[in-house]
Amino acid sequence: MKPSGPLAALVLAVALATAACTADTPGTTPASSGAPGAAPSVTSVAPSAGTAAGDRDGCLTGKWTADVDAMAKAAARLGGGEGKGSGSITLEFADQMTIAYDDAVISIKSTVSGSAVEAKMTINGSATSTTYTTKDGKIAGVMPGGKITTKSVMTMNGVETPMPAAAFDGNLDLSKNTVSYTCSGSKAELSNGYVSWPLTKVS
Repeated sequence: MKPSGPLAALVLAVALATAACTADTPGTTPASSGAPGAAPSVTSVAPSAGTAAGDRDGCLTGKWTADVDAMAKAAARLGGGEGKGSGSITLEFADQMTIAYDDAVISIKSTVSGSAVEAKMTINGSATSTTYTTKDGKIAGVMPGGKITTKSVMTMNGVETPMPAAAFDGNLDLSKNTVSYTCSGSKAELSNGYVSWPLTKVS
């Protein structure tokens, strides 16, 4: 059954954010199962310690920015609302994989029983993995540590109410191959089965 309402949409937005940065550890939200993406060609690049040669897709090498507004709109559609995104999410694939959130805001508006409701999640911080793989359309690895924080607020008829957010410490555990990707030239896309992250290469 598909989720509905702004709260469910916000949960999906959280799932979107944590899909690439959440560990299966106590107090965190596991990544959702994702549909596999089309497997791009694999090019060997210099691996970090612990990473086998050929486990890094050269197409992804570099720095990418995510279309936060498109991500918010996609999450909102799943909950039957309207979405808007701002701020930035940057991913870099090199010897290390880094994800950074700079006031990334996912806002979802809807109407519940005639009342206007807005659910908003703000994400800040960054995390880095020294052992990750990008191969055959899947991202896997472990990202220990990280200082990523989320603040979730629901506004109903002009009144703000803080919402409990799932623990989000920036860890990356994709050993189950639940996040897929496609990549071609300066465009790429990540998917966790709920919402896609459209990416554009910036360097």
